[in-house]
This record gives sequence, structure tokens and C-alpha cells, in this order.
Amino acid sequence: KDILIEGNLEIDFQLNLASTELGQVIVSANKQLQDIQETPISMTAIQSKQVEELQIKELNELNRVAANFNSYDDGGASFQIFASRGIYTIDMVPAVGIYVDDVPFFNSIGFPTLFSDIDRIEILKGPQGTLYGRNALAGAINIITKRPTNNLDGFVRFGYGNLNQWDRSFGVSLPIIKEKLYVRAHGSYTQRDGYINNTTLNSNDLLGREIITSGLRLNYYPTDKLSITLNAHIEDREVNAYALVGGFGVSESALDSLKDNHPYEILNNREGLYETITTGNALKVTYDLPGITISSISSLQYYERERMNEDFDFTEFDIQYVDRTVGSQTTFSEELRFNSSRESKLDWTAGIFFYDVSQDEKNPFVNTALAGNSVGEYTQTITSQKDQTGVALFGQAEYQLTEQISALAGLRYEIESSRIDVSSNNFQNGEPFEAPDNTVATPSGPMPAPILDDQFDANATFDALSPKIGLTYTAKNDLFFFAHATRGYRPGGLNEFADSQETAEFQPEFSWNYEMGLKSSWMNNRLQANLTAFYITWRDQQLFTVIDLNSFQFGTDNLGKSTSRGLELETNFVPAKGLNIVANIGYLDTEITDFEVVTSTGETLNNDGNQQGYSPEWNGNLGINYDWVLGPKTTLFFGVDYIFQSEMFFDPENMARQEAYGLLNGRAGISYNQLELSAWGKNITDEVYFSYGYGLSGSGAFASYGLPQTYGVTTAFKF
Repeated sequence: KDILIEGNLEIDFQLNLASTELGQVIVSANKQLQDIQETPISMTAIQSKQVEELQIKELNELNRVAANFNSYDDGGASFQIFASRGIYTIDMVPAVGIYVDDVPFFNSIGFPTLFSDIDRIEILKGPQGTLYGRNALAGAINIITKRPTNNLDGFVRFGYGNLNQWDRSFGVSLPIIKEKLYVRAHGSYTQRDGYINNTTLNSNDLLGREIITSGLRLNYYPTDKLSITLNAHIEDREVNAYALVGGFGVSESALDSLKDNHPYEILNNREGLYETITTGNALKVTYDLPGITISSISSLQYYERERMNEDFDFTEFDIQYVDRTVGSQTTFSEELRFNSSRESKLDWTAGIFFYDVSQDEKNPFVNTALAGNSVGEYTQTITSQKDQTGVALFGQAEYQLTEQISALAGLRYEIESSRIDVSSNNFQNGEPFEAPDNTVATPSGPMPAPILDDQFDANATFDALSPKIGLTYTAKNDLFFFAHATRGYRPGGLNEFADSQETAEFQPEFSWNYEMGLKSSWMNNRLQANLTAFYITWRDQQLFTVIDLNSFQFGTDNLGKSTSRGLELETNFVPAKGLNIVANIGYLDTEITDFEVVTSTGETLNNDGNQQGYSPEWNGNLGINYDWVLGPKTTLFFGVDYIFQSEMFFDPENMARQEAYGLLNGRAGISYNQLELSAWGKNITDEVYFSYGYGLSGSGAFASYGLPQTYGVTTAFKF
């Protein structure tokens, strides 16, 4: 038996091995516990067993779970890319909200990388602005870690694979005071050699990495009505630089030629190192009153990242590089939430959310004489300090109009204040340096720009309303219909690589999602089939582009409008005892309706009619898992999953393209009593593909290779 505890609510359920019926999945997508088949959201959830079967060990592997929801790996574990229904971003502020045990993560650098002790993962598609607020423009991911229990239990796992990959993890739970105080600790360590060859320096360890993570969780129940949870985690990761192919002036055909004729090769004259430490602490206090539950979730997060000796011109020539960048961010958030007891026709959630974010960056860019200047090598050091403070009020209610029909409505108001201080100083031979005007050429060559010290500060305030309205209908024969309209929001901000209020400030972006869905169960709950249709409008799209042609500065600007429409069919089937088949397919049609950029040569590029980036027309996944019970203590297991997507572009200019591809993964093994031994493979067919890419205002294209074929063995002891 497992007991899922949320405040004072206990759900006691039995897990039957090799059942011929799909089990009930309880989710917290609406900030309350509900059966997933009765939750009026297009979402997918997987529990710990499915996480193991799909070999999901990292955040960027969530593309194996849902239709029209894809994740992409930048190779450096700093920019986890999530794209949902044609909405995405390649910057550090996510368009898909990431929550771990109710705590939001505001920056992709601070995202958790490794999964080692997961209870379930919920993927919510479409804007979730009402309950989740900022950064849920395209959806949200809820990651719920395992809770400590009243009994001693845990696991130890070891694995080894090609690329000299080592994986080690553990988790242990035990009571400190029976029925009162429980503790759970977990940790993971992984290392892997690189798989990208740098032919300039004759090395082959780019994208090699080492990651260590650990966590501690305390659950305390002083009374029947009061529960206190303390979570703490730390992660240390080290990655051997980025490995981008392409560059300024590189076309789509040139990228394809590199991939086809010289895969896993780059030409860089430097190899950098990324070192990142992230920490987080959270305190959740829940108290039950008659008819209402009050929850307080407080969190404090911190990350620090160093980038050293990074090639910044992406060529074999020593033109520009990053000497040693140091960046850090501290985030405090507090959510006070009130939930009804679900004992009447009116079910509601309301609350207030506050956050404060402070970020510091120091970026020294070394420009050599090859950069086109006449003053020799010099270093431009850009230092920025950014602060964001925001508060939101939110509420959502569902009222049962009849026995079968319910109405849903919600609203969130959010306001954020941002401030940035930026200074740019130049040094030559370690001394402050200011050259005459017109001495440094831009990458495009013709117009030299001055090397002048600069300093400015900027501030801005943004606010938004995020409403939601919908209806649900529960029919007989396990049919559940829902329809709703929801607005998503991602706040505006201030660019750190800017020199004026005008180029620094960019505005919020918004999306409206109109959605209808059917959730159904058939054959005595052996088959679940969920179908969703949606239409999305996205305006004031924030894109990384050239924000100042004179100085060739890059940053975020509001440049686009687009629409997307599509269908999603997700099925889960148990045709026989021990056999489970999951099949998901998504169709997506995106179109950019208003988007012009000015290239580095001053040419206006009209992108109307293009496809949105990271938006394949067809995508999906198929998974088959079979458990063959040989006896009371022995089980053979086998699993295979295949994820696929049609052709797509990495950028709205449609300059960087990835052809259609599929990835085949598999796992097989035996478990005896508490021991388990398995062999596994990922990208078994050794598909060569780009996992990440972007274009820059028609000025060039860049891409990074996905992980090649990997395989290995894993042994585990569970108790």
C-alpha cells in the first residue's frame, strides 16, 4: 500500500503487479488533488514506474511523455528548451513553468538537471496563467518528489555505459518519530565523456560532463490538522563548453552539409568550461480548518555559474572569446494559498504570490586584433545588476450547475517591477582603456564603431490579467468533456547587453488558448483515450535578435505574432496481463502572421507565412512495456519506446532546419526479490540530428548535435 498525503487528506490505494486494469492517477494540476481523467486540462502524468520504464533521468528527456510537448537539449545543461503547441523560447526565462514540489523556478540555469527520486511528473499543455502565473505562457511541468513514509524503504542504483558513463544514485526514507516525523534523503552522481570532436585543437571531449545532486526532505505532522514539510537540495554540474556548428553567414544548406558529411565535428580555437552550482530550500506549512485548507509555501533559491575560456566567434580563428564570466541569482518566493474542502457544489482555490529576484552578471569579452580593430587586443567587460519584484492575486472556482455540468472561471492579476544597472568598461593590458571613435568593426565589417566606456540604468513596470473560463460535462460510460479559454503571460524585462532605456526594455508577451477535449475510459478501464483540439494566438513574441544595428548588440525584443492550431490523441492500453501500450500523436499547424526583422546588412526580412520555431507538424511517441511474472519473487521485464517528429525549423526566420527523425530507446532485465539487473540503450539506431539551434535575424544559423547512440547496464537494490 502507498499513502499519498496532502495536508490532512489521505488516499489509500493498492498497487497490483501486472494488473489488467489501468490504475487511478491522482494529480495536483489545479492545486488540489484530482483524478487525471476528471481534470479539465489537457495534461499527461507519469508515475515513478513509468519514469523508470521510459529511462527519464534528466529534465530534457521529457519529450518521451506527451504529444505536442517537446524538450530539446542545448548540450550545456544551461538552456533547457521546452516547446508546447508552437510556443517556445531559447532564453533563460522559461515559457513553460517549472515547479518542483510547488516551488517555481524562474531561470533555466537553476532548473534541476537530474531525476533520481521522483514520485510523478505532470505535464500541463497550453497557457496556465490563472493558477501558475508568469512563465506559464505555453504550459507547466509539475515535478513531485517521493515523500518519506512511516517505514524504512529506499534504493541504491549503479550503472555504466559507453562514453565512459557512470551513474550512481540512492534514496532512503525512514521515520524519526513514528506517526509524526519522517525523513527522506536522496542523491545522484553522473559523469560522461564528450562526443564532439574539435578538429582545430585535435580534441574529442566537448560536452563531457559531471553532475552531482542531493536532497533532503522532512515531513512533520504535529497534529491531525497541521503538516510541515522542509525541502533542501543542491546540484553541482561541470560541462566542457558548448559545441555549436554554424555561425554568422551560415545557411540552412551549410548546416545540413556539416551534419551529413562531418557529424560531431566543430572548428573552434578554444574550448571552454561551464561550472554551475544551484541550491534551493523550501518550507511548506498546511493547516486544515473547517471547510478550508491554508497552505504557505516559502522558498529561497540560489545559483552561481562560471563560463571560462569560451570561443565566441565559433571559428578556428581567435577573434573573440569569453575570458571568465561570473553570474549569480537569488530568488525568494512566497505563496499563501486557500483551498475549499470540496464538500459542496462550489470548489475554489485562491491565494497571493510574491517574489523577489536579484541577478548579477560580469561578462568580459576579449576582442583580438582579428576582430577588425586598429588598436590591438582589448577586453570589454559588461557588468549588470538586475532586480525584479512582483506580486500576484489569483483565484479559480468550479461550480456544479447540474449533476453532470460544471462551470469554471478564474482570474489572476500580476504586477512586476524591474530595474537594471549596466556598465561597460574597456581594458588593455590590464589597464582602463578608451580608444578614439570609429576604431572597431562590427561582424558585418563595413561600419567601425567606437570603443567607449558606458553606463546606464533602466527601470520598468509590467502588469497583466490572466483570465480563464470553461465548462465541463460528465457523461455516462466514463466520458468527460471539457472546453475552456485561457490567457498566458510572460512578463517583459530589461536587456543587460544594452546601452539605453530604449534598447533595454521589452514588453510582455501574451497567448490565448481555446481548447476542447474528451477524456474517456473503455473496456472496463483497460483503455484510456484522450482527444484534444486547440487554437492559440500569440502576440508580442519575445525573440533574441539584434536590438541595435549601430553597435551590433543582441538582446530580447518584441517582434512577432503567430497562430497555432492542432490535435492531440493520447492513449494508454492494457491488452493483456503485464502488457502496457502507450501511443500518443500530435498534429500542429503554426503560422507567423506578423514578423519583420532588420538584418546586419540593413535589409528588412519579412517572415510572414513562416512556420514557428520548434514546431514540427507531426510528433508523438509509442511505448510498449511487458512484465512477465515467473514466480512470487521473479519478474522479467522488457520495454521499448520510440519518439518521432517531422521536419521543423529552429527559428522563425526558417533559416536553421532539422529534418524529420525518430529516436528508438529500449530496456530489458530481470528482478529477483529486491535485486534488479537491466541492460538499456538510447538512440539505438544512432540517429545523427540537431537537438538545438537558433537563427539570428537572418544573419546566421547555429546548431548543436543531439546525443549519439548510448548503451549500458544498471543494477539496483530496492528495500
